[in-house]
Amino acid sequence: MLSTNRPVIADAFSFRSRGRVAARTGMASSAEETKEPCLSRGLTRWYMDMRGLSASTSSLPLLFTLQPDDQEAVKRFYHLADRHMSLASYLLKYLFIHRTCHVPWSRIVISRTPAPHKRPCYIPLAPADGNENKLPILNVEFNVSHQASLVALAGYIIPGGSPTSAASATNTQSIPSPTETPATPQVGVDITCTDERARRGKSSIPTTEVDLCSFIDIYAEVFSPREIEIMKSNPTSQHSQAAVPLSLEGSIQYRLRRFYTYWALKEAYIKMTGEALLAPWLRQLEFVNVNPPEPAMDGERPVWGSPRTDVQVLMYGQKVENVRIETVSFGKEYVVATATRGPELGTGLATWGDFRSIDIDTDVALCALGKCQCPK
Repeated sequence: MLSTNRPVIADAFSFRSRGRVAARTGMASSAEETKEPCLSRGLTRWYMDMRGLSASTSSLPLLFTLQPDDQEAVKRFYHLADRHMSLASYLLKYLFIHRTCHVPWSRIVISRTPAPHKRPCYIPLAPADGNENKLPILNVEFNVSHQASLVALAGYIIPGGSPTSAASATNTQSIPSPTETPATPQVGVDITCTDERARRGKSSIPTTEVDLCSFIDIYAEVFSPREIEIMKSNPTSQHSQAAVPLSLEGSIQYRLRRFYTYWALKEAYIKMTGEALLAPWLRQLEFVNVNPPEPAMDGERPVWGSPRTDVQVLMYGQKVENVRIETVSFGKEYVVATATRGPELGTGLATWGDFRSIDIDTDVALCALGKCQCPK
């Protein structure tokens, strides 16, 4: 659906994980609690900010602990920042599987479901010692996203039932129903960077009203006419929290941030369903009451802002009741959207953990090197 002559969005969204990740595993607690791993029935959200690593070294820490194919996948990227994001994505997935499945790091293999979705998934190998009586392997749904050196994982344990297989993981509705709840929980997460082109030295950031409208019109195949109209509209002072009307520059910056918020919402939703940007219902999926989350800084340090949970979802003009969705800012540049639906996750019964930082040295290294005290 999207044409190839769209350089802005290609730069801004070219490196990300698409599709849902289904795994047979349990659930870990937040990063601050992972020294003593435990299972949780809530939504776990982890992240890695790789900007400091990319600015200080070209090394790829713990790369050698991944499976050979995964190592090659990381090294395939030309730019160092992309290599570091790919590495962080694998480390988060390995850590999640290791700490929740109680699987030795060296035995973790990331697979993909059959065509057409080909989503990353984890299918446990048979126990090396033939012992089938260890801790049970539980169903888990998890999803990853990465953009502009920020990498995030969201995951959830699926209560009860039998372990998910690669084949059953493909049973995703081609046209999501606005009213029916899926049999199992589904999770999607997406990161957008509101100044991606500026960070990469691009000069095509819209500076006039005409430029901004032309930029937004490029994505008329992705968004509904109403969404396009709202993204173009001038913000009022109450929306921008300004005491006086915004300048043209301020208005454009706000509307660009609003555009990237819409994009994160759209991506998180379609990743939750297991579809992609070619989904035939893409323009029928609408988000209402979208206001970009405010930038969040503690001095010079990026922090997580206050989440916005007041967005409503429409499909074919009908309100979708079984979806829980949130946007939140990280620092000045990032907007992260999380979408969940299905039993407990869609009803709000399951708790959502805050995004917790995962550190390669303190949280990952011992597990990756086989020196941790995690259950096996």
